[in-house]
Amino acid sequence: RFTEWGKKATILGTKNSILAAVTPPEKSRKALSKLQGLLGVFPDIVESPNNLSISLRNPGMVVHPGVMYGRWGPESWDGKPKAEKPLFYQGVDDFTEKVLVGMTDEVQSICRKMEKLVPGLSLKDACTLKQWYLDCYDGQMTDTSSLRGCMNTNKAYNGLTHPCLGEPGNFMPDLKYRYLAEDVPTGLCFSKGLAEILGIPTPTIDKVMLWAQECIGLEIMVDGKMQGKDVGKTRAPQGMGITTTEQFIELAKLK
Repeated sequence: RFTEWGKKATILGTKNSILAAVTPPEKSRKALSKLQGLLGVFPDIVESPNNLSISLRNPGMVVHPGVMYGRWGPESWDGKPKAEKPLFYQGVDDFTEKVLVGMTDEVQSICRKMEKLVPGLSLKDACTLKQWYLDCYDGQMTDTSSLRGCMNTNKAYNGLTHPCLGEPGNFMPDLKYRYLAEDVPTGLCFSKGLAEILGIPTPTIDKVMLWAQECIGLEIMVDGKMQGKDVGKTRAPQGMGITTTEQFIELAKLK
C-alpha cells in the first residue's frame, strides 16, 4: 500500500505467482520475460493460453464489490456510522462469504458454458476465488479450509480496513471508492454481460450490481438486462455492441 503517493509503498505480502496472457500470442515470450525481469523472482509469471481466462479469473471483480456489499449492502447494514473502520478481508463473515461464493460460482458457470461452445477452449485458469487464494498466497494463510478462512488469516491483509469517510467514532463507508467505481464497470460488468449473452442466470451478481450501480451513480442494468444508458462506460460486451454468442466468439478470436 502507498505510504507516500508515487514515492513510497509498504509491501504487505507478495503473491507466489500470477497469470498473464499476451495478444498476439507470438509476442508472449518477449513480453513476459521483460515483465519478469522488472518484477524479479516473485511473483512468478505463468503464461495463460488466452485473455478470456484472465478476465474471468479477475479476483477484484468478485472480492471488492462482494465484500463491500456484504458489509454495507441492504441485507446487512443499518445505515448507522461505525465507531471504527471495519477490517476488509479479515472481517469477512459468514454472510459475506456466502455472497462471494455465489458470485464466483456464477462465474464458473460462464466458464463451463464457453468451454462447451468452443471445442478445445480451456478456461481452467479462471478458477474459483478460493483456488485463487491457494494459488497466490500459499503459505501465507493459517486456515485454508474455507474461502472465509483464506481471507481472514491471510497475513498479506493484516490491518487492511474498509474505505471509510469521517473520524473515529463516526465512520461511514466510502461507496464511491475504487472497489466499486472501478471493479464494477471494468470487471464485474464483463462477466455479467457475457453471462447474459450465454443465457446464464446470475442472481448473486445481479443483486450486487444493482446495489453498486446506485452507489457509483451509473445506470448499467435495467430490467435485469445490460441495457442502461451507461453500459457503454463499462467493459460489458453489450457496451461494444456485442449481443450474441457468435459475435463474442468471433471478436474474442476464440476460434
